[in-house]
Amino acid sequence: MHPYNTIRYGMRVEVRGVIMNAWFAAAAILSAGICGLHVVMGGREAARPLLAASGLDHVAKFTNYYCWHLVTIVIGALGAAFAYSSWQASAVDIAQFATAIALLFALWSVAMIVRFRLSPIQFPQWALFILIALLGLAGNVV
Repeated sequence: MHPYNTIRYGMRVEVRGVIMNAWFAAAAILSAGICGLHVVMGGREAARPLLAASGLDHVAKFTNYYCWHLVTIVIGALGAAFAYSSWQASAVDIAQFATAIALLFALWSVAMIVRFRLSPIQFPQWALFILIALLGLAGNVV
């Protein structure tokens, strides 16, 4: 037997007596990774240039900077919601809410790509959020 007493039930995994939803766990890990990516790359590619911009209105600049931090908090909260739901079967509603948020973020990204004729490669948020949403959807059917 595995040293951590792991037993698999489809995509539910029992580790040390706790049954976890592996899909939600994967969504939590992906969300945490994306949050880190947002902080590191977003800080370098979006936040720093925004703060350095001299042609922006003071209020507009700091409102955008504030919103950038709100996105950081929301992505971190998605990870926390999926992590909690991965080991609490009674918390599926929290994972459903997190899945809906990820899906809405993906759809909004696609809408911006279409509306403003952005490159899907240069505006990849849609792909990251759709992956979270798909993992969340899969976890809801286990």
